[in-house]
Amino acid sequence: MMLRILHIVPIFHGGVGVVTRNLTKALFKEDTEVIVASPAKLPTELLKLDVTYYYLRAPLLSEPFYTIQFYTSNINAIKDIVKKEKPDIILTHGPLVIMAKSIHNIPIASVVHGTYANEIKWMWSHPIFGIERIKYITSIYAIHKFDMSLYKLFTRLDNVYLIAVSRNTRRELIKVGALPNKVFSILNSVDKDVFKPMNRDYAKTLVEEFFKIKLRDKVLLHVNPGPRKGTHILIKAVAILKRIYGDKFILLIAGRLGPKTYREYIVNMVRGLKLEENVKMLGYVENKLLPALYNVADITIVPSYSEGGPLITPESLACGAPVIATNVGGNLEYLRLTHLDSLLIEVDKYDFSLSLARKILSVLREDKIKYNFDTIPSIHDMARSLYKSLNSIVRNL
Repeated sequence: MMLRILHIVPIFHGGVGVVTRNLTKALFKEDTEVIVASPAKLPTELLKLDVTYYYLRAPLLSEPFYTIQFYTSNINAIKDIVKKEKPDIILTHGPLVIMAKSIHNIPIASVVHGTYANEIKWMWSHPIFGIERIKYITSIYAIHKFDMSLYKLFTRLDNVYLIAVSRNTRRELIKVGALPNKVFSILNSVDKDVFKPMNRDYAKTLVEEFFKIKLRDKVLLHVNPGPRKGTHILIKAVAILKRIYGDKFILLIAGRLGPKTYREYIVNMVRGLKLEENVKMLGYVENKLLPALYNVADITIVPSYSEGGPLITPESLACGAPVIATNVGGNLEYLRLTHLDSLLIEVDKYDFSLSLARKILSVLREDKIKYNFDTIPSIHDMARSLYKSLNSIVRNL
């Protein structure tokens, strides 16, 4: 029997948007019929699939009020779509599981991309200042508390299930009270048609010409920076590394740095530590350029305090660049799949820059690390696992 899925998608941009887009595309290749409902414009690649698409009202508020406004603005439209399309199951994301408040006759599964559990623990020490600090801490705390209360409450309903993007995320959900038998774990995946090894000389030329920089003997890469991503700890580790290893390396930071006071802190930190020649901030980088960056990197570094199923780790590994990462979210699973467990960093204190510097140094001093990147799950692997879980939910209700 063909599974009929109503996929309610909040966004098609950013990390979560990449997952929603890839999942929608990959599910079409399974034994499924997918109907999409979203306040976001349908991406061109999905338009080419000739999907059935319903436009929903876009909330104007930020989280956690986004979820409430999404529900109040769209629940009647969603009920009409359900009545017309008669899906077997609704697939949605994060706290949009709130629609289970009004829809009881079909199962609802929500993909949880992260919980902020570790960020609640560490955010008080981030170098964010003034009103931005108050906004950041208040926002993260409110989102975490609101979302976790929803997951705890709604997994008590017969028709609600959660799909965690890593085993760590599943444990975090269960810890706050989500029913264990209602929480599945499916590791986030990567589009291997996009993220794959390429000729390193070609990638190097592309990166140097596009970003107007000169790469050094060794290239370190940090993608999607910010306070939660531990960028300031990485800069400190790089200063330690330079004293020991010399300046034969360059760190490329791809992405926006976050709050203004944090950006200023990082810029002053780089200047104060005299790292201007070793640290290059590339700013916003389009997704299509990321494969080239991963292919010039000797190491990608993911020093996050909190993650769900970070895409950077599998994207880099799929391109052939080993990853040094903190033991949060799906990092442990990705590095175990490739037998690179030794590249994990334990975050047992706020400032782990020394242990991070030592880990980077040990990798730089080795010959090129070899591993089997075929073990990293593709979007088709994730879609198949998701299909099995959704099909199991439908059959067991």
